Amino acid sequence: MMTSPLIPAERIIPASHAGSKRAVMTGLAMLFHALDEDQVLEAVMAREKLGSTGIGYGVAIPHARLKGLSAPLVAVARHHDGIDFDAIDGEPVFIVVMLLVPEDSTSEHLKLLARFARALQQEAFRSSLLQAADAEAMAQCFVDAGFVADG
Repeated sequence: MMTSPLIPAERIIPASHAGSKRAVMTGLAMLFHALDEDQVLEAVMAREKLGSTGIGYGVAIPHARLKGLSAPLVAVARHHDGIDFDAIDGEPVFIVVMLLVPEDSTSEHLKLLARFARALQQEAFRSSLLQAADAEAMAQCFVDAGFVADG
C-alpha cells in the first residue's frame, strides 16, 4: 500500500508575510483548492473564538470539522517574524498547522491534533521545520516524523 504525505509541499507556505492571525489563516484556507475558502476560514475562526489554538512554543494548530470531507486535510505556514496568535504563552507564533477533518470524525480529529501537538512541542522537530530550505524540505520533515496519509 502506497503512503503519501499528509502535508504535500503545495499545501505549505514556507515564508508567510501575513500581518495578522486572520490573514495567515486566510492564506492557508486558500491552499485547499477543492474547498470553499470562506467556509474553511469561517469554521477555523469559529473554533478560534472558543480559545486560541496557539499552543505555545511558537506553534498554533487552528482546526475545524467540515461537512463533505472524506479524510483529514492539513496545510502549514511558516512565519519568520512570528505573528500574534493569542497563544497561551503570550509568545509569537512561527509555525501554523491548519487541520481540517470530516465532520463526524471526532476521535480521529483528536488523535491527529494530539499527534501534531506532541511533535511540535519537540524542539528538534520545530527547529527542523524552521530551518528547512523550502516547502519540499518542510514537507519531508513531516514525512520523517511519520505524518503520512493512508491510500
